[in-house]
Amino acid sequence: MSKAGRFSLDRLGILWMIATLGISMFPQLLSMPVHLVPITLLPIAWRLLAEFRHWPPVPIILRIIATIIAVTALVMTFGGLMGRSAAVSLLVLMLSLKLLETFSVRDVRVVTSLSLFLCATQFLFSQGIMMIIYIIASLLSALISLMYAHRREAFEGLSEAPDTGRDLFTELSFGMRLMVLALPIGLTLFMLFPRWSSPLWGVPEDALDARSGLSDSMSPGSIQGLFMDDSPAFRATFQGSLPSRSDLYWRGPVFWDFDGTTWKAGYLIRNLLADSKPELKRAQFRYEIQMEPTEQRWLFTLDYPALVPTGTRLSMDYQLITNQPITQLRTYAMASDPGFRDNPDLKLPLLRAALELPQGFNPRTARMIAEWRAETPSDGAMIQRALAYFNQQNFHYTLNPPLLSRHTVDEFLFNTRQGFCEHYASAFTVMMRMAGIPARIVTGYQGGWYNNLGSYILVRQSDAHAWSEVWSKGTGWIRVDPTAAVAPERVEQGSVDSLAQRRHMLDFAWLLHARNTFDLLQRGWNNWVVAFDSVKQSRLFTNFGWGFFDSMKLVIAMIAGILVAAAASFLLMPLILKLRSSRHQDPLVRLWQKFNRKLGKAGFTTNPSMGPRELATMAGGQLKYADEGINRIAELYILCRYSPTDGDPAELAALIKGFHPPQQS
Repeated sequence: MSKAGRFSLDRLGILWMIATLGISMFPQLLSMPVHLVPITLLPIAWRLLAEFRHWPPVPIILRIIATIIAVTALVMTFGGLMGRSAAVSLLVLMLSLKLLETFSVRDVRVVTSLSLFLCATQFLFSQGIMMIIYIIASLLSALISLMYAHRREAFEGLSEAPDTGRDLFTELSFGMRLMVLALPIGLTLFMLFPRWSSPLWGVPEDALDARSGLSDSMSPGSIQGLFMDDSPAFRATFQGSLPSRSDLYWRGPVFWDFDGTTWKAGYLIRNLLADSKPELKRAQFRYEIQMEPTEQRWLFTLDYPALVPTGTRLSMDYQLITNQPITQLRTYAMASDPGFRDNPDLKLPLLRAALELPQGFNPRTARMIAEWRAETPSDGAMIQRALAYFNQQNFHYTLNPPLLSRHTVDEFLFNTRQGFCEHYASAFTVMMRMAGIPARIVTGYQGGWYNNLGSYILVRQSDAHAWSEVWSKGTGWIRVDPTAAVAPERVEQGSVDSLAQRRHMLDFAWLLHARNTFDLLQRGWNNWVVAFDSVKQSRLFTNFGWGFFDSMKLVIAMIAGILVAAAASFLLMPLILKLRSSRHQDPLVRLWQKFNRKLGKAGFTTNPSMGPRELATMAGGQLKYADEGINRIAELYILCRYSPTDGDPAELAALIKGFHPPQQS
């Protein structure tokens, strides 16, 4: 290691480096398993203490042991290093452990630079508009850290770098100006860098890991867990009139198989294609959906989809299933016909699947349904009796229902009688199958919030819902929502407003309304930044009449654009870097600059390289009538600057104010 890499760093430089690392790893810390967070924070805490208590670096043997422990804990937690969460968590741990040996300028550069790389990895998890604040904070902190490191290196021979007198505002201001200089080149790269078939933020399939949202199975509590999540699921923009709230059932995964606790789709059923679909001309609703990444293979639509987007198939239970997981923002046009008849003649294998139940589960429910069936032979009357049972008995729609064990339906119907939508949908579907009525469960979302400013419906994860469908010959599948029999306000008012209690301490109606309104900015960010793909890039040039740009033309345009942007940044550099509020400038410097401006008006051109005495000699020789005044001002400025006890700034200000040489005509 070079000599420049072993001297002690200024404390502010170390603190800004740690701040940079802390800002960059903050989003990952929020999502990391709880037991990994202390392992990550301990090296940071040690480095802070070492700075203030002047501790030496940790011995190498201890660093090796700490690394082995951290990596072992990480591998045991994630089962390996594959996947985004595991890989980024490994980077966070390694950067944290790096602080145990960070006592050199070189190490500060490494940690700061890799912190910026860590910051960039967060785009694999989120592309929200709030990322702008996160990126700016990380960049500013990193620039200040690097400035302190280079400043320390510039004064290598001194035990301590001299105080520059620059306050926090000045450092942040300079960092912001450096970012402004880089902005033209950054925008050029964003607009002209050749895109492939997807935006820049696409994720390879083998890098996927869990993401919140609906899953391919349903058990008690699975949808309830989404109720606390207010992140957007998708946005829908309608052509013409909006559907009523009772029509806003966004269809997702459909479940047929039940093992006593968990509902699943069934492999064979999911891979059967629909025999027919609604006619497009009869579709009552036409709309466009902007769907957030789910890492799953289904799209959401209203019943029933009349369009099948490219790369998607329509299953026999009218799920839209994609060929690849949705790992990036996806926008698709859709049309729906709620009056379409879904499988009025159900094939025998599907009929059996819709009646199948596991043996040895829920005996009390089976006895009750057998009694009901003997008294109620009509399927329609049986359905109404079950709904009346939910409505008239002491059932409660609640966010925190008791846990259920083996006989989930028995315990729910006869003991707890408290549940979320999945409890009611599961119990009702089991009851129907026990009565000999084919039934299945549909999961998705219900409702949404209409954004008046953007004229679209925002559906959040907290709008997740489950309902049932029953089948009758000649009519087909019919939606039945047993939750609405217990809590009709769930459909009429929405998921959040249907509960009397608040979900958390910040769950205020006005705050949620503000978030929903603010989503308009997020939608614009999605349209113009996140979803800026090859199609939009080509369309951008078409709007200027330049026709289609292939990859070669884009590369040429990009190079030309970078050169133009670099030239613009170079020309603006002196102005931007010197831009500074006068109130934060040294008063003596302001007085001297004022004096130089007066000399310039008198016809004498000053040079920044001139010292005060040299300037006085040359200006006095050229402006002889002002020789004594110039010399006196120069000498007094030297005293004020370098011998404050002997100089009087007030006298200097008075002399400069009274200095009025004739201006050059």
